[in-house]
Amino acid sequence: MGLFNNAKQLTKLGNAVANIKNMLDRYENDPDASFLIISAWICKVGITDMIEKNHWLPNNIVFVPINGHQTKMTMMEVQFATISRLMSKVSQLYDDELESKIKDVLYGGPSFYELDAKLPTSIKDIIEKPKFT
Repeated sequence: MGLFNNAKQLTKLGNAVANIKNMLDRYENDPDASFLIISAWICKVGITDMIEKNHWLPNNIVFVPINGHQTKMTMMEVQFATISRLMSKVSQLYDDELESKIKDVLYGGPSFYELDAKLPTSIKDIIEKPKFT
């Protein structure tokens, strides 16, 4: 049962990575801050919380569905492709209030809980199911 649950958790993590990639790619074409805020929420729930909960080491492997292919990534690569990429985008903002809110969501502060309470189930399911654009 433990092996099946681990595989299920890895699938959720892979889906979260794919969805963050898609959200950040969309942000590059349409600089709507909601893409960054939702990406921060997914990073928190689908990446950092998942890695901590499962005690995955930086060299543990996950397969991520990217562009129709399963891409092999370590947990360190996952964090770089998601959290680091998000923070790179956030560092380019010229809105200190928005930057602070995004960081607060990412790190599980009050903004995270405020956003989490407002998100519809369809958005929360984003870490369960990959969305290909």
